[in-house]
Amino acid sequence: MSLKIAYFQPTIICIDNVPPVEFSKIYNLADALHQNENINDAGDPSISIRGGHQIQVYPNDKNLDVTWLIKYIETICRGYMEIVSQQSGTTDLSLCDILVTSIWTIRQFSGDYQEMHTHPAGSLSGNIYITAPELALNSQPSDSQILFRLPYTRDVNRFVMTDTWKYDPTPGTVLVFPSHIPHTVYPWKGNGNRTVMAFDARLVPKEETLNGNP
Repeated sequence: MSLKIAYFQPTIICIDNVPPVEFSKIYNLADALHQNENINDAGDPSISIRGGHQIQVYPNDKNLDVTWLIKYIETICRGYMEIVSQQSGTTDLSLCDILVTSIWTIRQFSGDYQEMHTHPAGSLSGNIYITAPELALNSQPSDSQILFRLPYTRDVNRFVMTDTWKYDPTPGTVLVFPSHIPHTVYPWKGNGNRTVMAFDARLVPKEETLNGNP
């Protein structure tokens, strides 16, 4: 027997390795920003972070030139779009391009976490993992992981086999996912920190980027 597979409206979360040159620059940028404890958006009740530091990278009022980072994020988002087009067998995304709208960095420590949330301003979102903590003995497997709540309920009778997906914060990797998927980050106990560079991007008509807009 040789079965062929068809996918219908798949939920796709992509993982890739960050090229060494880009990762080194991202690591240095995040580390330099987090040295300044006076810059911290974590007290804003409208964002999901609970404890630690969150610092806006783009757009910013710090005279940071992150054009190189924007280009890298655009490249991986376009790669995501190509995978979705291949899996779905449609050409709709060929009419679209991607526009990075926000980049920020988060550094959290033992006991810190992020509440369940979505990114309503984006079409695609992602995390670039920079550092991961050394977990204490007897930690739970989910400690410090990110969990995604997928848009369906597990139901074996309908061949829906899972409704969540988890990922360990692996330095040097990047996740790209649809912005509407709820996700949370579990707290942990141990040493070190969990540092990410996160982003939002939205789909725009291709002629907007070709013409230099917006």
